[in-house]
Amino acid sequence: MVACQKKAEAVNESESLVFQDSMVRSIHSHWKFSVVVVNPQINEKIATWEDWRNYTNELSITPHASLDNLIRKANLLVEKSAALKNKIPETYNKQETKARLALLETNIQSLDMMLELDPLNVKEINNLLTTIQKNTNSIIHQFEEFEIKSKIPKEVGEDQLNQRIDTIKRATLNAIPQE
Repeated sequence: MVACQKKAEAVNESESLVFQDSMVRSIHSHWKFSVVVVNPQINEKIATWEDWRNYTNELSITPHASLDNLIRKANLLVEKSAALKNKIPETYNKQETKARLALLETNIQSLDMMLELDPLNVKEINNLLTTIQKNTNSIIHQFEEFEIKSKIPKEVGEDQLNQRIDTIKRATLNAIPQE
């Protein structure tokens, strides 16, 4: 009786390993990222952004098809995406970029968490992989939008309108009541 129980447990364990292996292979087949920056001006500006280069290099390298490697890769991506917001190039250091970087970081953290679950939710993980690619492309598109906006010529007096009005500097001494 005990021998049959052990044999049944071994069969169940081997079936679960085969099922988990097929899930990992499915995730591995969807783990394809590409980061393409077509605009040479953007390439020039982000060339000095080391955190972005580290992130894109880590993202583009596909891990080996094992759950441990996928988890390790997700942990590395969490670290790399968290570092992105530290030294954003000056021309791109705007609220729009920071919001997209925060969304990217959140999705990568979700991927890391989903890989830790048992059983793996393959459909959700594959959706997260697609979302991470879209988030990365969104950041690049935002950079392109910044470049397009920077080429629009300013009208006469536009800089003065965009400056914040400092009421203390503009106040005249005679306007302040004397006691």
